Amino acid sequence: MATLTPSTEVTPATPSSRLRAFGMAPRIVGLDIARGLAVLGMAAAHTVALPGEIRWSDPSTWVELVSGRSSILFAVLAGVSIALMTGRSRIPTGAELATHRLRLVARGLVIFAIGLVLELLGTNIAVILTFYGAVYAVAVMFIGMRAYALVVWAAAMAVAGPAVAATLIALSPSASGAGISFILEGTYSIVPWTALMLAGLALGRLDITRRKTAALALAVGVALSVVGYTAGSAWGGSDSSYVSAYSSSSSMPSYESIPGEEADLAGKTCEDYGDGTLVCYSDDVMYTGTYEEPSIEDSFIEEPFVDESGWAGVGDMIAAADIPGAVATAFFSSGPHTGGTMEILGSGGLAIAIIALLVLTGDSLRYALLPLAAVGSMPLTAYSAHIVAIWIVIGPGGWDQPAWLYPFLAVGLLIACSAWAILVGRGPLERLTAWAAARLAPAATRIPAA
Repeated sequence: MATLTPSTEVTPATPSSRLRAFGMAPRIVGLDIARGLAVLGMAAAHTVALPGEIRWSDPSTWVELVSGRSSILFAVLAGVSIALMTGRSRIPTGAELATHRLRLVARGLVIFAIGLVLELLGTNIAVILTFYGAVYAVAVMFIGMRAYALVVWAAAMAVAGPAVAATLIALSPSASGAGISFILEGTYSIVPWTALMLAGLALGRLDITRRKTAALALAVGVALSVVGYTAGSAWGGSDSSYVSAYSSSSSMPSYESIPGEEADLAGKTCEDYGDGTLVCYSDDVMYTGTYEEPSIEDSFIEEPFVDESGWAGVGDMIAAADIPGAVATAFFSSGPHTGGTMEILGSGGLAIAIIALLVLTGDSLRYALLPLAAVGSMPLTAYSAHIVAIWIVIGPGGWDQPAWLYPFLAVGLLIACSAWAILVGRGPLERLTAWAAARLAPAATRIPAA
């Protein structure tokens, strides 16, 4: 008598089956939608002329919301993704914890390398991926912690981190270097971003898919956002950072941007850049000598040079730094990319609220927002593609961005990512990072998709 054995052959996925299954478990479609918003928001920040401030009475200024807040949403989502890749609400231990740590390092290295390639294009964009890759490496120290410990660490770094960084910068007036920029004062610095990543990691460990957890996260996020932006605005620190607060004590010339109809160009020499922008200098600070034959008499230096380097000038430089003022600014700054405590609370709280709201409503919006979710299902690929597209259109070092560029990027990403998700599935760069993680730390258990 013949014995029949069940077939183990896996039926290949088809476009129709991928479309039906898109956004279904184990994926969380609300998170994909949030990632899509973050990517399109960063693309807008890179290609749209931003007004510099938000006036709620003027809808044309609302586009300023993407400045800084999109990247912070990306940072919080990084923490959530790391939680999903390392056990979700279950804390990994032992060999499993070691495997997850190795895989995070591998993913971080690949993301860092992709970021370096994008930086080499010379697009004048502060590429986030090199820093994003470093955040993955930092996360290895925290993935074995419970949610309450992560919340404590996130709060401590959000409150004390900017003040400590401001103090160190003020006490080291002549210090500079890539490490200092990375840790203390860069556009993307590790102090505020670690706090944001840890907040997302805690959110993932609490199981954001539970409606009660998501509702609580929504309420907490709104409260944090209100506190952060209200305190920052009341202090007047929405547009300054602790770095600029310290730098303001230096003797370097300052610059300001003003509307053309308000400009008084008397006694100034101007350069026309051909894009509607004039850069003007006062005649009394212009060089009058030639590059080939510079002369002290013809230079803009009117007073004898005083060497303030070495120990002789350190005391005066530190005194001029106004450490208490720098610390206060570090705490109350809430504007984009200031790195202040109130920015972390305000924009970080807004990010938490957005994530929670989209997780609560994501299932009902799955097909209506499928293109946006498709972008979010492959954020590394979509982000890299928009940088390459900008490079192709405006060239290395270019600034002149046509008005049609953002609509072209947004529509192109929505269509291309939707087509790829339905026809192929996982994004190409997401496949690369997953392959690198598996090669460095193979394991019998499969890490769930983030």
